[in-house]
Amino acid sequence: MDLVYSDIGIEVTRRCNQQCRDYCMRGPKQNLDISLEFIDLLLDLDRNHYKAIETITFSGGEPTLNVLAIAYTIDKIISEELPVFHVSLMTNGLIYSDLLVESFEKFNDYYNSFLLPMRLAKYPPTKKALYLEENKDKGSSIGFSDDQYHKPISNDVLEAYYRNGVHISYSKTGNRREEDILYSGFSKQGYSLESRKDDIRIFGDYVLDLIYLTAKGNLSSYGDGSFDFLDETSKNFSISNYTLSDFCFEKISPSSRVGRDDPIFRAKTKFLKKRV
Repeated sequence: MDLVYSDIGIEVTRRCNQQCRDYCMRGPKQNLDISLEFIDLLLDLDRNHYKAIETITFSGGEPTLNVLAIAYTIDKIISEELPVFHVSLMTNGLIYSDLLVESFEKFNDYYNSFLLPMRLAKYPPTKKALYLEENKDKGSSIGFSDDQYHKPISNDVLEAYYRNGVHISYSKTGNRREEDILYSGFSKQGYSLESRKDDIRIFGDYVLDLIYLTAKGNLSSYGDGSFDFLDETSKNFSISNYTLSDFCFEKISPSSRVGRDDPIFRAKTKFLKKRV
């Protein structure tokens, strides 16, 4: 069955250039970068038969420490004309990368010239102009972790991104309460979200939950938690042995068995209604 994936995370590295005081979602950093072979397997359209991927999020560690893997992923998406509609990452704002900006701007060009027209074709003439105005230059985004649990962002780095990546969308995390951080999976040891269910909701042909590719090449339905926790929950699901759909149907939630007319389905898939 061909599926639409709302969010796929790629853990490009487990290295980090910070030692956050008191809170770290991942726990101790590791000297590990993802193999490009894992990215190839993840994006292989003939192998995975996906209709679309709404967002690919590059994760870490600190993702700007492995921009080569990010650039490789984007080049592959563009060269193979893959139906990926958005790329994003969250950074601690200490590193500026020309290659990262170049890659994200290149993706914006691909989004505007190839992907956006595909979606526009589905709209009546009266709505095309409005949809184009609302969605132009929304192919890539970078978030900066400027909360109180990280070192201050470098203003020079921030200004360089704003100046050189003019078509990239930017955001900041802002201040967060301690309980919000803990709920999100942060702690000194790398808090494990063991109480959260790891099943995957599939309504119709939509996958509503995050599918996460670890730097070790395993698939997980968790995006938060420590490296140890991610490794434990994903150890039996190597990307070499599982396609995206195989993994999703292995983890399918009982609540996925509702019909398209069910109000739960309509509510959960509202944000994906503009899919290809």
